[in-house]
Amino acid sequence: MFFRHCIEKAIRRFDKLSLATRAFLTFTPLFIAVVWMSLANGLQLFQSAQQLSALEKDTQHAVDAGFLVSALQNERASSSIYVASQGRLHSEKLLEARTITDQRLVTLKSALTEPSRTIATSNFEESLKRRTKALARLPTFRQRIDSMSISSSEARNYLTHHIDALNELISHLSEQTSLNHVGRKLRAYFLTSRLKELVGRERVLISGALIRQTLTESQHQELIYNVGRQFSARIMLDTQTDSRMGLQALPIVPKSVQFRDQLIKAPDKAILLKGMSLQDWVGHQNERIAKLSKTESVLAQDILQETSLMRANAQQHLWRYIIFSPLILFGSLGFAYLVLRHIKTQLQLAEAVFDHSHDRVTITDRNANIIEVNKAFTDITGYTRREVLGQNSRMLQSGRQDKAFYKRLWQQLTHTGSWQGEIWNRRKNGEFYAEWTTISAVKNRKGVNNYFVSVSSDITERARQHEAQLKFNAYHDPLTKLPNEALIRDRLRHALNLSDHRGKGVVVAALDIDHFRQINERHGHDVGDRLLEIVGQRLFANLREVDSLARTGGDEFLLVLESVSNLTLVSQILERVQKDLANPINLDGLSVSVATSIGATYFPEDSSDGDTLIRHATQALHDAKRNGRGRLIWFDSEKDRSETALSQLLKQVENALEYDELVLHFQPKVNMQTGDVLGFEALLRWQAPNRGMVLPGEFLPHIEQHPISMTVGNWVIQTAIAQIERWKAEGIYTSVSININSLQLLAPNFVPELEEQLQRHPGFNPSDLELEILESTAINDIQLASNVLEQCRALGIRASLDDFGTGYASLNYLKQLPAETLKIDQCFVRDMQNEAGSKAIVKGIIGLADAFGFKVIAEGVETEEQAKELIALGCISGQGFGIGRPMPAEQVREWLAGWRNAQSWLDK
Repeated sequence: MFFRHCIEKAIRRFDKLSLATRAFLTFTPLFIAVVWMSLANGLQLFQSAQQLSALEKDTQHAVDAGFLVSALQNERASSSIYVASQGRLHSEKLLEARTITDQRLVTLKSALTEPSRTIATSNFEESLKRRTKALARLPTFRQRIDSMSISSSEARNYLTHHIDALNELISHLSEQTSLNHVGRKLRAYFLTSRLKELVGRERVLISGALIRQTLTESQHQELIYNVGRQFSARIMLDTQTDSRMGLQALPIVPKSVQFRDQLIKAPDKAILLKGMSLQDWVGHQNERIAKLSKTESVLAQDILQETSLMRANAQQHLWRYIIFSPLILFGSLGFAYLVLRHIKTQLQLAEAVFDHSHDRVTITDRNANIIEVNKAFTDITGYTRREVLGQNSRMLQSGRQDKAFYKRLWQQLTHTGSWQGEIWNRRKNGEFYAEWTTISAVKNRKGVNNYFVSVSSDITERARQHEAQLKFNAYHDPLTKLPNEALIRDRLRHALNLSDHRGKGVVVAALDIDHFRQINERHGHDVGDRLLEIVGQRLFANLREVDSLARTGGDEFLLVLESVSNLTLVSQILERVQKDLANPINLDGLSVSVATSIGATYFPEDSSDGDTLIRHATQALHDAKRNGRGRLIWFDSEKDRSETALSQLLKQVENALEYDELVLHFQPKVNMQTGDVLGFEALLRWQAPNRGMVLPGEFLPHIEQHPISMTVGNWVIQTAIAQIERWKAEGIYTSVSININSLQLLAPNFVPELEEQLQRHPGFNPSDLELEILESTAINDIQLASNVLEQCRALGIRASLDDFGTGYASLNYLKQLPAETLKIDQCFVRDMQNEAGSKAIVKGIIGLADAFGFKVIAEGVETEEQAKELIALGCISGQGFGIGRPMPAEQVREWLAGWRNAQSWLDK
């Protein structure tokens, strides 16, 4: 009663006041509210303009950082190729790339140090400044590149570290704006940059493989992982770049992608690497990167233009508000009503946008309890707004992601304020569906997370198609749709397990089409692809239900025949396959006939595992092709053992080259009358970690007809020239002779490579280098050998005939060959005092040398008596253990200091 009485009393007093006073008291609170709201709205517009200005500035920094990333990627590619090729390749491109990197770095640093009176420095800008400071050691890194004191992988990893760090900063920029369309474009810009980085890594990885002509297993796995990341980046990019942005799908350059995919699948990667030049590969990949850079530039310009326009509009709107606000405040309270009405309209518009968005929008509190959803939420999940309000968002979880996934999500959301990725959720009816989700934290003024806003797009159909396609592609050939090598290997393991239980055998057969390349070259690859499809169909039609068939690459197929108890029957099946494939194949009016070669092996006679059985079948296939093609050959285990021993030796020699296990020892050659040192012969030694010092006779004869012998020969030439230069710097002036085998001498690129090695040492005197050619080497092709030695003579390099007398050379041979010295083989020198025949041969060689104008030197001089008799016969030059044993280069100075003239040596 008292409270009611007070109210009635206050009303009566209010009625007694004047109309003006009553109006004042009535409208003053409303006026104050209007003033307060006007000031608050002005402050909000000011903050919005500031945020857009900061976003514009950070976006420009991100674009500048993107340009720096592109420059670092190009420098990484040139640096890796330069180091991997030992400075032979991309030196000019490396300098050009460094110049561009420095320009981009200066541009970015200048932009970061430019003062701004109106915009505070953002966290993004501070992080970018720290990252540019981290590049201060770039000159030191480049010095290591120039001095070759760094490996190719170290060079790549150093620059990749900085590239990843910059890209990581750029990726966070999209999380700093609440503008969904700008955020999408920023994410698209980052994803394009990420895709370009993955393509750049692919360029460096395969460039290194092309330089080394080999792809290790770890590099192969890295390449596969890189391809997967590219595909994932493309999928994510497609979710951001839709038609509303005016962007077209990023193009793929068929040549580089085709070569990469062939390299991944090829069983013999060395052959494929030889078929692609480094220049072509880098060119194709640069084309891909250029197109990605173009798309990146379009996105960058679009983002900069939009943020600039939004900032300008916001500032214009703010100034208009500042100018007209006093008029609004003091004009009339009716205008306040219009302002309130305008705000209400804006809120209704925001609510309409919220409700009509095709993306599911969910707002939760800090504990992930749902406090608001839009209409799309119900359309996608099946839950009504009333059913989910107050519920925890975990009610949508499908169980396809584990607890660790959500733990990482919340950790990132807590620390960075945002998370983005693909999530599988469950609808109300229990159906699984996939979403691309972006979650952003809404902080209060104290920086505490009050709410979380989740925006999700339903990508279920795309995700399922992608999953199914990936699964099929992983185990099937894209052309013939037959199983690929991975699937056939799995089926082979299963067949071997059944064979152990059932007591029946398994046949593994490798088949390919003879002269398939000619079909491609004559009729085109489209005809070749169609032919492979029909061959696959005919092969499948000839097999039993229990058998398996796969295309393993190119024109090669693999067959696994299970439950085999009769090899004769299997041979008949395989021969029937060959006959069936030999029948003409009609390809759109073009009749093509093919022949096939087959290599096969039988388990358990070949008691190997699945991978080895496939390798044995492939070896037998190669034997079939080498022995005339169009035939079936079974694997021969005895022959395989000898080839395996050679393969092991080749691998050991490759490792010896890679790990610097090869060394040169030097044996002196002297004038046995005067004691003058004529030079040294370089003799190869192999310092094997597990075998000790290995003499050349234990490995060189086994590899002399293999291309690796040319690699070893080039190493010997390079090492000998470098040693002559080192001795010259130490005051030791001498010449060195090296042995050259027939494969290296008669190779088409021998002289150009020799000339290139000389050009690397501008001060080197070519006459200090002598090539020792075995008599049998030149006999193989006397005319070609003569031409090669003439070209060497034109360069200033001398030549001698080694081990003369052990071959079958004619006098015409001596007449045609432009050599200067004949070396008498040590077997004649060793026996000439005991065998008249050996002495006669030595005397005859000395006479032939004199008749044809050759110098002569004797090998194997071990005793004083041998030296005196050689001098008496007219041979005054010699080398052997009696003069000096082969020694490391560092012992040559000591030997020279202790060497006395020939007379004192003979008289001792």
